[in-house]
Amino acid sequence: MKTTSLQRRAVMAGVVLGAMGATLLAPAIADAQVPSPLPAGINLGGLHLTPTSGDGSVVPNFVADSACAAGTNLANVNTIDLAGTEQTVSNNVSGAVAVGGHFGAKFNTDMATVQAAAGNGTAESFLFLVDCRTGAGHGTYTDAVIVDFAADGTWQVHADVQPAADTTTTLAPASQTVAPGTNVTLTATVSPAAATGTVEFKEGGTTLLTTPAGSGTFTYSTTALTNGSHSITATFHSANTAAYKDSTSSAATVTVASDTSTATETIQVAVPQEQGVFTMTVDPGVVDMGTAHLTGTGSDRHFHADGNLKNVNVSDGRDQTIPGWSVTGQVGNFTNTTDATKSFSGNSLGWTPAVVQQNAAGNVTAGAAVATNASPGLTSASTLGGAKAGKGLGDSKLGAALALDFPKGTTPGTYAATITITGLGGTPLA
Repeated sequence: MKTTSLQRRAVMAGVVLGAMGATLLAPAIADAQVPSPLPAGINLGGLHLTPTSGDGSVVPNFVADSACAAGTNLANVNTIDLAGTEQTVSNNVSGAVAVGGHFGAKFNTDMATVQAAAGNGTAESFLFLVDCRTGAGHGTYTDAVIVDFAADGTWQVHADVQPAADTTTTLAPASQTVAPGTNVTLTATVSPAAATGTVEFKEGGTTLLTTPAGSGTFTYSTTALTNGSHSITATFHSANTAAYKDSTSSAATVTVASDTSTATETIQVAVPQEQGVFTMTVDPGVVDMGTAHLTGTGSDRHFHADGNLKNVNVSDGRDQTIPGWSVTGQVGNFTNTTDATKSFSGNSLGWTPAVVQQNAAGNVTAGAAVATNASPGLTSASTLGGAKAGKGLGDSKLGAALALDFPKGTTPGTYAATITITGLGGTPLA
C-alpha cells in the first residue's frame, strides 16, 4: 500500500507518536463496505470517536478501551474493506501508552477524505479498528467501531453495535452443613464458557475472594467459616463487557453446626437425654488398598488400586423427634510415608457408597458415587449415606467400595491419606 508521510503531532498528554509517522490514505479502494464476518477477536464498540457524528470537514479524535499486548510499540486506527485491504486513518500512538489501555490520538485526515479515498463516495459503512503492531505491516486487531456515511458526506457512529451476551453464574453446592474447621469448597460455573473474567465470592457486603482471570469454573475454599449460617454469592466480572455481561449467582448456604464434632474414629452428637442419642463409630484399622498396578494405554496410562472403606456404624435412638441424619466423608492428599515432599491429590480417590446393614425399617440410603479425579471430588465433603427426616432409627452400617487412580510418574513408595468421616445427627438427607 502506497503511503505519504504526515507531520507527526501529539494530541493528548503522554502520547508519543511513532518513528514511522502517520500515513495518509492511499488511492481509492473498490468497496469499503463492512466485512462480513467481522475480523476475529475484535471488541466492537470499544473504539470511541469524538465527535460521534458530523460532516466531512470533521477530523475526529479516538480513544480505545483495550490495551495492546505487552511488547507492542505502535498502535493506530485503520479502516478495512471487503477484500481485507487496510488504510491508516489516524496518527500513531507508541510505547507504554498503547500497552496501558484507554489511549488515543487524532485522525490524520478529515472524514470527507476518508469517504472519497477509502470508499466509493456513496452512502456506505466503514469499519474502523485499532491495529496493535511491533513494526510495519498488520499486527493484532483490538477495539473497533462501525461508522455510517450518507451520500452527502455526513456521518455518524453506527447505533446497532452487537449487544453484550448474557452470562449465567451458578454456585454449587446450593447448601451444606459442616462441622467447625471443615474445608468448605464452593464452585462457581460461568456460561457460556467463552466468557472470560474474574469471579468475586461475597458474603453480604464482604468480599471473601476475587479469583484470577479465567473462564468456565472458579473455586473458593476455606476452613475459616464461623459457627452459624453463611449466605455466599458469586459474581462474574466480565473481562470484555462489550461481548459478555456480568452475572451473579443465587446464594449458597453453608451452615457451620456448633453441635457437630468430627473424628476419624468416633463422633457423638449431644441431644436431650430423654430422646436417646445419635452415635457414630468407625471400625478400627487401616484401609489397605494393596499394591497399585499400571492400567490404561497411551496418555491414559496410570496407576490403579481398589479397596473398601472400614464400616461406619450408626446408632440413632432419638425416637421422639426422629430428625433423620447424614454421614459425609472428606479426604486429604496422599503423602509418601517416608518422604513428605512427595504426594498426589486426594481427588484421585473415588467411592461407591453402600448400605452394608440396614436398620430394622430398611430406610437408610447410600450416597451418590464420586468418580476418581472428579473436581473437587472427595476433597470436598461428600455424602456416604443417611436417612430422611422421620427415618433412620436403630442400628445400621455404611461402607463404600474405593477406587484410586493416580499418575504413572508417581515416585515409588507407600502413600497414606486421612479420610474424615462426619456424622450430622441433625441434618437429614434431602
